[in-house]
Amino acid sequence: MTKRLILALLFSCSPLWATTYYVDNCVSVGNDRNNGTSTSTPWLTINKVNTSKFNPGDSILFESTCTWREQLTVPSSGSAGSPITFGAYGTGAAPIISGANLFTSWTLSSGSVYYASYSTAPNQVFEDGGRLTQNTDSSASLTAGQWYLDTANSRIWVYLTAGDSPSGHTMEASQRYQGIQITSSAPYVTLSGLEVDKSNWDGVEFGTSCTGLSATGLTLLLNFNDGMDVFPGTGIVVSYSTAAYNGSNGFQSYDDPGILFDHLSAHDNFVGIKFNGDAGGGSASQNGTVQYSLAYNNGVVPPNPYGAGIWADTVGSGFAVEYNLVYGNNLAGIEIDAASGPAEVAYNISFNNGSVSSGQGYGIFLLADWQLSMTGHLVYSNTVSGNYTGGIVFWGPNPEQAGGCTNNIAKNNIAVNTTAGSNFIANSGCENPGTNGSGNVYTYNGFGAQASSFIQWGGWPGGSPPAVYYSTYSAWEGAYCGGAGCSHSVESAPAFANASAGQFWLTSGSPGIGAGTPLSSPYNIGLLPGSTWPTGVATGPTNTPPDIGAFVYVPAVALNPPSNLQVVSVH
Repeated sequence: MTKRLILALLFSCSPLWATTYYVDNCVSVGNDRNNGTSTSTPWLTINKVNTSKFNPGDSILFESTCTWREQLTVPSSGSAGSPITFGAYGTGAAPIISGANLFTSWTLSSGSVYYASYSTAPNQVFEDGGRLTQNTDSSASLTAGQWYLDTANSRIWVYLTAGDSPSGHTMEASQRYQGIQITSSAPYVTLSGLEVDKSNWDGVEFGTSCTGLSATGLTLLLNFNDGMDVFPGTGIVVSYSTAAYNGSNGFQSYDDPGILFDHLSAHDNFVGIKFNGDAGGGSASQNGTVQYSLAYNNGVVPPNPYGAGIWADTVGSGFAVEYNLVYGNNLAGIEIDAASGPAEVAYNISFNNGSVSSGQGYGIFLLADWQLSMTGHLVYSNTVSGNYTGGIVFWGPNPEQAGGCTNNIAKNNIAVNTTAGSNFIANSGCENPGTNGSGNVYTYNGFGAQASSFIQWGGWPGGSPPAVYYSTYSAWEGAYCGGAGCSHSVESAPAFANASAGQFWLTSGSPGIGAGTPLSSPYNIGLLPGSTWPTGVATGPTNTPPDIGAFVYVPAVALNPPSNLQVVSVH
């Protein structure tokens, strides 16, 4: 009996001997000679973690409020159902894994210009946590708030914001390529509750062929390239994390089948959430999903003049963008690029994207790009408002191809108040010209009150053939479906609660109430008024008949108290 019990324990999948290790360099102050298995005997360094071996189910926890200026390279793998977890313990601010070192030895050159020597050429220099602007000309041409990289002498030169000495400031320069790296030799790993900042390239990198990785509760700030870079892998989930002020993308995925980006916040990056495929044939997002996420102000902060909130480039089948809020991005809110498809874009809010400076800005933009065709995309129940050059856009291959844009569907959407363009655009075959495109359906949508050129139907602005615009619903419907009323469009303003405050649910008397067409599951669950992103998103069943736009109409009396409101879920 005893022998059988021992054998059962040995071959059990459960991590019966899972161990928790603690690392502390600022509260109890650890020692790498400690056993690390209690808060009173913690380890000191990440190097100790990197050179140790762990078992499935183990946890390695870093003391809150502490900062490590080392790279974490995950040394061991977990197993399915028993990941190794790297997280936080204690109270206060999240533990920081920083890609930057402190620079404290500065020499005055002349005036307000100082220099210091480096061992690794930095891509970034920081004054009191703020990124200085790189001057690429010379140290002699530095002005306030700039730095210069002198590779010939391995020096960095600075002219601080106030022109004073660096000795009175916290000066940092990026020195490590990543903050956290997980390679294919370390599958089934979870990252939780950590901040990763100021890396010389990416904050967190999930390497090629990684399996079963998850990240939750991360804060990714001021990394030179991406906040998080996920190379091709399987079973990857990134949730409840924030990426901000990164030089390229907040979160980026390469060719990851089934990846889930969930409840993320991405702002003030070049691109907020990016799915990046391979122009040679890879698909960025085969069955990938981004949901319940917030993306705003991406591409706005210099030196990045462009940017999108959610951008999927080279999209394969099964890709889904749903229940997201995107606004104030400098190029597009949601862009589905090189989209052979099919993809699904549903119940999103995209507003105030684009600007005069970028010269463009779309709410929801689907385009074939280098693909020879785009087909089967579903754009359902989105609310799009106040974007610069286009509301909802279907853009087939250029030059046009036989069968280039077919069987795409847009239903129950609102697209209004475009600043310098059309609320709805279909071209390059997406306007159903025949040989180059057919079977595209655009019904039960609201493109606002008819106005000059509010619909673009084929052609190119300033190009050849020239763009064709319509200024009345009946004229457009004559070209699209044969006669006035055949598109079942809502032909007036939607009556939002308060668009200037970002409240895009419909109010009593709105022509959009009950104006949609029934959609099959899972497209019959909409947003509820008062939702907040990324963690307070409420959804409920659509009305019968359904309303147009992303929100389910709820009478004001039902909001306070919500006595007759059925909430399916709060995310």
